[in-house]
Amino acid sequence: MLLEKEILVIVVVSIADIDALLRKPAVNLTAPLCKCLSCLVLVVSLVLVIGNSTAYAQATAPYDTLVVVAPDLVPALKRWVDYRTSQGHRLLVVKGQRFAADNRDFIRRIVAAHRKIKNLVLVGDAGDWTKSPTELLPTDHVIAEVNFMFGSEMEIATDNTYADLNGDATPELNIGRIVATDAQELERYVQRVIQYESDSSGQSDSGNQRWRRRINLIAGLGGFGSVTDGLIESTAKQIITDKIPASYNTSVTYGSWQSPYCPDPRLFSQTAIERFNEGCLFWIYVGHGDRQRLDKVRVPKQRFDILDDESAALLNCRSGSPIAIFLACYTGAIDSSRDCLAEQMVKQPGGPVAVICGSRVTMPYAMSLLSIEMAEEFFDGQCVTIGQLMRRSKLAMINPKPIAADDKYRQMIESMGQSLSPLPKQLQAEKREHLHLVNLLGDPLLRLKRPLNVDVQCASEATAGQTLKIKGTSSVAGQLTIELVYRRDRFRVRSKRRRKFESDDQKLADYQRTYQQAHDQVCVSKQLTIDAGSFEASIEIPSDVKGACEVRALVIGDESQKAKIALGSRSIKIVKASAHSSVRTAKETEELKR
Repeated sequence: MLLEKEILVIVVVSIADIDALLRKPAVNLTAPLCKCLSCLVLVVSLVLVIGNSTAYAQATAPYDTLVVVAPDLVPALKRWVDYRTSQGHRLLVVKGQRFAADNRDFIRRIVAAHRKIKNLVLVGDAGDWTKSPTELLPTDHVIAEVNFMFGSEMEIATDNTYADLNGDATPELNIGRIVATDAQELERYVQRVIQYESDSSGQSDSGNQRWRRRINLIAGLGGFGSVTDGLIESTAKQIITDKIPASYNTSVTYGSWQSPYCPDPRLFSQTAIERFNEGCLFWIYVGHGDRQRLDKVRVPKQRFDILDDESAALLNCRSGSPIAIFLACYTGAIDSSRDCLAEQMVKQPGGPVAVICGSRVTMPYAMSLLSIEMAEEFFDGQCVTIGQLMRRSKLAMINPKPIAADDKYRQMIESMGQSLSPLPKQLQAEKREHLHLVNLLGDPLLRLKRPLNVDVQCASEATAGQTLKIKGTSSVAGQLTIELVYRRDRFRVRSKRRRKFESDDQKLADYQRTYQQAHDQVCVSKQLTIDAGSFEASIEIPSDVKGACEVRALVIGDESQKAKIALGSRSIKIVKASAHSSVRTAKETEELKR
């Protein structure tokens, strides 16, 4: 249990008032009175006060969230506290200590006294040691087990130990860090969170909810040779096809000049930034990274940036605010004296609402497993907040349960880990290390913006050139868009394989056209207005379509449901029309005319 004077330190109240109470001559600190004083302090702690004047909202029930904040940022946090309290959260706000070990021990003792606490919110920068200690909230460090053998430091910067209450490396709390250097940055981030969760985005494209169906992937080149890199590309494409539901709209921007997913290399950074700025649910980078930059796109005799701390200033999302995920090294090195790339992005006025990132050298085996777990937790799980998503994904990654016989991707990752890892006997240690390596920069209470579901029903096979009837059910009333699209692992227009890099302007302009064609998978689209409930629609299948396709449904809520969006899809195979079926179709047409 906490000692009475320790509670007085952590509760953000007017210490002078309590000190005056303790100094009154009538006070006799006998054991019974100490118990009464303990109760009094716990009651006082329910009213969280900034300094001597600015009051937070009152908590009237057991706490569910502990907030540890850099002392100088306490006044600027009031709006966030009031907002989360209005949602039903019960917050205990405390000032952070100067040293990580003190914070770690203090957090454990607080949670031991308030066992309903499930969330831990850290507020403040961790690494700029030119700042006063009252402006910082330090991160912790643990000794590396595996990654130091591959060029990383001996210590891993991590916030995970604050959420680990028993020292086994697994987090018991949903944790995230709101990075801010000053009150202005904190207030700007809080405004972004509120806009993200509210009915309108608050940006120039306000009310457009289509960003919630987009998932944009940016990939650097592995650098393992054309054959291996091609295998990585095809495998990644298959995972994206299978793990992301077909109702979502995905894009891939890949830093291999031989790939149809590579835009004009000179415009790669511009394209990657535009994929962020157009608005998307997730903006994901896979590849090499460093503290202030991502990898470069390499072509013969030239290199082009993907993103660095300078070009991060161009991030200005028009719709929504993406959750950025870095499956890369060092991008989340929050203990650096200079802001890491993830911090730079969060601090941009139009930056991401949260970033998931690694603080040191990350390893392919563990990161692959973690990415699979995050995908399944978001699309198939029941988590409500991003903090829950991160914690559950980490726990699933470290879980030694047997892999199901039909789980081909986990089997593939395990097989590659055993055969390709330099340390195949250290795979469990590698996974455990990534509990510390991967951290969340952002509000862990952020509510995920999952679209609602549209149930889509249609034939499993249809003939090109004929009419396809579609039925469905939507809980959202509004504008329905029905699309027939090629499956993600197929192209409407197949491009020629590039075997030689040519740097003249005309050839590079062809890169951009090929890149756009690779993402043009919609064969036919139709819009109509529907009420909530059942609907029927029909589309004419173009005569040149064939093979594996998807029927996708998107519903954007009407005026009464502006913040709602619903998605659904159904797989279908399109076959070519035979001569016999063409005659039959003509006869059926004549019958309809009569």
